[in-house]
Amino acid sequence: PQLADVLAEQRALLADESRLADEQARVERELSALGRSGPDRTEIVVAVEPGAGGTVELEVSYLVDGATWEPRYDVRLAGGEVEITWFGMVSQHSGEDWPACELRLSTARPAAAVTIGDLEPWYLSERQLARTRGLALAMEAMDAVVAGAPVAAAAAAAAPLATLDAAVEEGVTAATYVVRRPVAVPSDGSAHRALVTSFRVPAALDHVTAPVRSDDVYLRATVTNTSPHTLRTGQAALFHETEFVGATELDVLAPGEEVELALGLDDRVRVRRELVARRVDKAFLGGAARHEARWRTTVANHTGRPATVTVLDQAPVALAGSIRVLDVTTTPEATVDDVGQVTWRVELAEGEQVDLELGVRVEVAKGTTMVGWRE
Repeated sequence: PQLADVLAEQRALLADESRLADEQARVERELSALGRSGPDRTEIVVAVEPGAGGTVELEVSYLVDGATWEPRYDVRLAGGEVEITWFGMVSQHSGEDWPACELRLSTARPAAAVTIGDLEPWYLSERQLARTRGLALAMEAMDAVVAGAPVAAAAAAAAPLATLDAAVEEGVTAATYVVRRPVAVPSDGSAHRALVTSFRVPAALDHVTAPVRSDDVYLRATVTNTSPHTLRTGQAALFHETEFVGATELDVLAPGEEVELALGLDDRVRVRRELVARRVDKAFLGGAARHEARWRTTVANHTGRPATVTVLDQAPVALAGSIRVLDVTTTPEATVDDVGQVTWRVELAEGEQVDLELGVRVEVAKGTTMVGWRE
């Protein structure tokens, strides 16, 4: 009898365990349903009044929230062309899993309302002194004239120029892309890649280096969008043939627009920059001190083909009246802009080497300590 009681109690415990497991599963299903943004089931009721017997075919369309897509690109240099492959990364958390279905990706962006704030008047006022009479707390009283601050009205009038508060969406003609292959998108927020389009455009290749910073030389492709597609802003993976060389962010690129793409380092173009001359004349008898320096940059092409190389350097720019940049010389001749950037653009045959020289001469007034000079 005792064994029978123990077995009966064991069976009761197992039954309770099974009941609790079922209850736990039910609660987890309810919690999962509450965490979804959409219902478990959507019902559509249609009233049909047939005139005669037959087959009725219904097509239902409806809007859901929580669905989006964003552009991603593969940009691949092959020969003298760049192949641009545009993908749409589709994700949704509508509460309804999408089976393998036809996707249409639209580039339409509803324009936001345009609000331009009114410009506040820009007042210029004169600083005024307010005079008042006060008493000094001392053993004897005396009159005092107190110089005050600008009057409040003038200070209020001299308000800064208000900024234009404009929220504007660029009106680019929208396009809708139909994805060639059906794509299944579950309602878990994960991104699924769908091919939008792929096309080739010609590329102008050159090299860019700034040896004043480092000896690295970058291969650059200048691409014009000759396709009819307006590319949206998105991340782009860059490839040189089959080799991944980096990533960049593509801005909106309309048909006919141009973009520069850095395609990684190219060790076949060698560059070396060195200081070849320096001179400092100290100030004497009230005169000015002079600093002179000259640098030589050597560029060599070992790519196996002709190469165009843009070399960037820097000349100093004086910000104080006591410092003057007397002379900037370049050999061969280079362009020097207002902020001192020096630019050479040289054409090199295979195996060719060229020397570029930059010389500067700076005058510093007596008693002035110059900051920023480097050699």
